[in-house]
Amino acid sequence: MSNLCHELSKHMAEATTFKNLDKALTNAEKNRPFYGKTILDLAEISRKESKEAAIVIVGGPSLHRKHPVVKITASGFKGDIITADGSLGYCLRNGLIPNYVVTLDPDPAHHRIVRWFGDPDLEKRPEDDYFRRQDLDPEHWKNEVRANNELIELVNKHGNRIKAVISTSAHSDVTKRCVDSGMELYWWNPLYDDYEQPESITRKVFERNRIPCLTTGGNVGTSAWIIAHAVLGRKNIALVGMDLGYAPGTPLLNTQYYYELVKLLGDNKVAEAFMHTYNPHINETWFADPAYDWYRKVFLELAGEADCTTYNCTEGGLLFGENINFIPLADFLSRFCSKSDVKQEEV
Repeated sequence: MSNLCHELSKHMAEATTFKNLDKALTNAEKNRPFYGKTILDLAEISRKESKEAAIVIVGGPSLHRKHPVVKITASGFKGDIITADGSLGYCLRNGLIPNYVVTLDPDPAHHRIVRWFGDPDLEKRPEDDYFRRQDLDPEHWKNEVRANNELIELVNKHGNRIKAVISTSAHSDVTKRCVDSGMELYWWNPLYDDYEQPESITRKVFERNRIPCLTTGGNVGTSAWIIAHAVLGRKNIALVGMDLGYAPGTPLLNTQYYYELVKLLGDNKVAEAFMHTYNPHINETWFADPAYDWYRKVFLELAGEADCTTYNCTEGGLLFGENINFIPLADFLSRFCSKSDVKQEEV
């Protein structure tokens, strides 16, 4: 275990809030003209449905290593498909149209998150190796412009069939992209702090826009899982692509927060900021940076409080522990897909 990683992860909540707060609040004001339906409306719609299960799709490296869409589409699964913004392109390219896409990040860089929806202004953006450097979506490694243009077409084609569960903190470029593609928007406020405190920022934001608040777990994947059970009311939720870590052999340069860690620690100490953990379910040792270490701890705490059963069907990564059923995706699908569903899908 890396003591440095552990120590840094203790400060992640405070650091994340401090870094993104001003941008998130600015975004909330810019998004004001688009406010309408909220997650309360979404919950009302969901109550009229008889779905028991949901699958949350997140953009970790296992998403492309295990390629779960093949099994999901072949199974005839009739529950909800909820994708984080970073895995929307993967789903659409592989013929799976999600019921919902969740987006949260305030995007301090101003031009990254909109890429997950296809950025019409990509050629005007500043040079950035964020997508080329990481394992977020291998299609961007091959040809960024081509991948972006294909995604614009796919999102425009299928947007009117997808509900965007969008945080008020989302960048206005993302909001506009969702609206232009025909997505129906359902808004929510992230919890920035303890709303019971008199000077709570969360309370002030809520009093200004009257939009319901949700905890996020610090990342969009955990937010999607929370929406699945707390808003949609699904009692059995599978996770795919939810690694919260990096695969064995991944170069440190290709990790998400590498530049930030180098800036903080220097080149000589950056390796000490990563924690290597053996996952007995897959017989592999993956590694995490302080952010992923914190996300994992938060998720495990939330899982113990959630009114649902969580199945991690990622078949990789570091999200395992108490209150998490770590099983193959095929096992989950066999439990929540009837034979009649599969036959109907095959006809």
